[in-house]
Amino acid sequence: MKSNYTFIKTAIIALFFSINSWSQTTIAQWNFNGADANSVPGGAVSPTPSTGTGTISLIGVSTSVIPFAAGVNATGIGSSDPITTNPPNLAWAVTNYAPLGTEDRQRGIQINVSTVGYADITLRFDQRLSNKAGNTYVVQFTTNSSVANPVWVFGKTFTFTPAATGTGDIWYNLRTVDLIDATALDNNPNVAFRIVGAFDPTVGDYLASTATSLYDGTGVTRYDMVTVTAATTLANTSFVKNQDSFTVYPNPSNKEVVTFNKVQDVQVFDVLGKLILTAKNTKTIDTKEFKSGVYFIRTNSGYTTKLIVK
Repeated sequence: MKSNYTFIKTAIIALFFSINSWSQTTIAQWNFNGADANSVPGGAVSPTPSTGTGTISLIGVSTSVIPFAAGVNATGIGSSDPITTNPPNLAWAVTNYAPLGTEDRQRGIQINVSTVGYADITLRFDQRLSNKAGNTYVVQFTTNSSVANPVWVFGKTFTFTPAATGTGDIWYNLRTVDLIDATALDNNPNVAFRIVGAFDPTVGDYLASTATSLYDGTGVTRYDMVTVTAATTLANTSFVKNQDSFTVYPNPSNKEVVTFNKVQDVQVFDVLGKLILTAKNTKTIDTKEFKSGVYFIRTNSGYTTKLIVK
């Protein structure tokens, strides 16, 4: 009886997560599939998305000799791609990470997308790590990739204790970064993510993914099923209303008093979604104590607008 209960409970949980995944809207996805390694759309430097729109590129790293390698191995173990044959199931093979002791969180890949019309953002990806590939990767995000030096915010660390023996090329699938609380990523044309090699958090330097190998930056990381999703689709009419019915001036602000076109109850958030200021029944706010950057003003009537403080 107990085993039957456990089975039913497991099935219900699996169904719940399946239903939840159906509610997600894919903004952009890269499956890197092609007839062969030379036929993946966009090529090795900047592959084009298989679904949606966006760009993906290299940061300080390079692709391997075969830039698109198998997304599944000979025994059928591979990425989360539903296509289980190779080809067309391929993966982006990236190497030339930083040498030991240098450039922590500097080399990897970058994903740029527009989330206009969407909210409650999640990033998901698969990684296959060779024996010499690093064991630790950090996901960062920015709310403004259009500037020369974006501010990169910590999202999540993926790390593990190196395997005792070199089993080789293990897939770590469905690595997920839930950014629903980072509301500044919602309805934003300039969102970007980075997945970068990082020092092991315990050792304080790079470690190879297996204890019998030595990390030197030449290990290969394969990426597959890189996906940006949204849990909420926002009506276009609400954006028009936001833009037309609630205005803030001057914008940008030189750390001065800014004025609204109507009296409102407002909340002001920074780019990390942190609440900075609450004001009731007001037509102005004073930004002299604000740090330079981007803020979002949300009213009790549902309007949201961006405020830049210089």
